Amino acid sequence: MAFLGDFRQVPNTHGEARAHCHLVTGESSKKLARRLNARQFDAYSQEPPTRPEWTAARAGLVAVSVALMLLVAIAFVTGLVLVLQDFPSLSIVPGVLLIAIAWTLRPRVGRAGTNEWAIITRDDAPALFTLIDRVAAATGAPQPHHVALDYEFNASAGIFGLRRKRQLVLGLPLWGILRPQQRVALLGHEFGHFVNNDSARGLLTQSALTTPGAIAYLLTPAESLTGGPLTAVAEAVLRPIQRLLSRLFVLMQVGLIAVASRDHQRAEYCADAMAVRLAGTEATVALMHYLMAGEQLLGAVSTVERGIHSNPKTAKNHPGVAPWRAAADQTRSQFDLPALLEKSIEEDASLWSEHPPSGLRARIVESWPHAEPSLVLTQEDSDKIDAELQRYYAKAGRDLVWS
Repeated sequence: MAFLGDFRQVPNTHGEARAHCHLVTGESSKKLARRLNARQFDAYSQEPPTRPEWTAARAGLVAVSVALMLLVAIAFVTGLVLVLQDFPSLSIVPGVLLIAIAWTLRPRVGRAGTNEWAIITRDDAPALFTLIDRVAAATGAPQPHHVALDYEFNASAGIFGLRRKRQLVLGLPLWGILRPQQRVALLGHEFGHFVNNDSARGLLTQSALTTPGAIAYLLTPAESLTGGPLTAVAEAVLRPIQRLLSRLFVLMQVGLIAVASRDHQRAEYCADAMAVRLAGTEATVALMHYLMAGEQLLGAVSTVERGIHSNPKTAKNHPGVAPWRAAADQTRSQFDLPALLEKSIEEDASLWSEHPPSGLRARIVESWPHAEPSLVLTQEDSDKIDAELQRYYAKAGRDLVWS
């Protein structure tokens, strides 16, 4: 007989917890997200947001996290007492159950460098790491412990583990098509996340963003493994209660993620401001346009790669990123930018998204006082980086074709 979810497969990371949000999505949530996005845009359109030590959202998330961690600790200690008192005795059964639940609901802090496509070092790409050094110094951010590559049209900066290891991930299809100053803007944005106090990345907020979803999963009724009259009666009584409690924790999870997402979006604008300060307004706006049309640009790169791999000569000796960049430039020349901006603002609005719509990010950067670059990457140095990453570009191309 199984009334609870499987203890071994509890979704307990920030990304997996967001999967619960589909239960309450709809046009009404879209409208509310658009209104909140517009209000946030108006608040920061004249000048970028600053980096506060605390926000109301962060304080609330920390309070909820502390309460949840205390409950988990109490469950563990109670279970341990039940197991050890009068050992051996029947109290072992509830004791072991409480310990198992506490272990399942323990805070998850993630691990850096375990699932990435490639981890590179300074010896692999000295020119790239020289640029990373310059960006870190200009932003006042600490160096990442790991620099990783993958074949996504994206980039990210994260902090993992109890030791708070920093990891920078560069998606090669995006990195490969960017011009030198756009690369500076991308790195400036990502390094901004290491210094802007984003509540969604804080160690003290993770329990609030993951534990309610894990509890909801555990409370979800599992399929019955055995039959019989007693099982049927027990299931008839317990299942409605389990479903109600599970939904309540789902709603709690969704609400907390919505609160964190507002603060996270504010942090994205802070990071965009850092990109402007380093790379200048023009390069940062161009980067936003690339992100806004990521699906089309990735499709163009994938099409080029299929052509490369259909020819045995080029498949063996990959031509590098020049064909990617040419295809991206051709695709971008066909953009209807005003229409793309409006589409992004309307369709990408979400109460649970960590990022504001790329269309709003492009507009808000343009609304800030115009800035010239303070850190310049020359074409020569950018070409050196491409030469260092040549074999990784080839690998990314193969994986794009196969995926």
